[in-house]
Amino acid sequence: MLPKSYTVFKWAVYAIATLLLCALQSLVLNHIRVLGLSPFLYPVLPALVAMFEGSRPGAVFALVFGLYCDLLVPEPFPGFFALIFPAAAIAAAWVAERLTSRGLLCALIVSALGLLLTGALRLFVQLLSGGQYMGLMARMVVGEGMLTLPALLAAAPLYRTIYRRCGADY
Repeated sequence: MLPKSYTVFKWAVYAIATLLLCALQSLVLNHIRVLGLSPFLYPVLPALVAMFEGSRPGAVFALVFGLYCDLLVPEPFPGFFALIFPAAAIAAAWVAERLTSRGLLCALIVSALGLLLTGALRLFVQLLSGGQYMGLMARMVVGEGMLTLPALLAAAPLYRTIYRRCGADY
């Protein structure tokens, strides 16, 4: 078991890296427009952390990050990200532990899973509110996902480095 101060340090490094990636989203990715859509990195981040750290720590990270995103990003209802990010983190950890090794392919799969779950909840909320724009919303979810997946080339190596440097061999 790692000392408490070391665990706090590891999660502080994850938090700083996540804030840097949020700055990348705000300062760069939000200004990239392809057919009116921008990459949306936020659903990818908790999935990547859970891929490396496992379901329980990944879900806690995802909940905290979801609350942070709920304060910053407008969505259909309060708590949207705090609801969907832990589910995506648990699913991502399950994929990483049981289906594939923690590499770039796994990062691609869990990132797509995080984007898919977030998009599915958006579509469900749209359906509940009348569903007039379901086709437009579905195209937005797919387009956003396609634009976002290349951005994981910045996030996955950063989190992998933190996982390896702050890992269990203290």
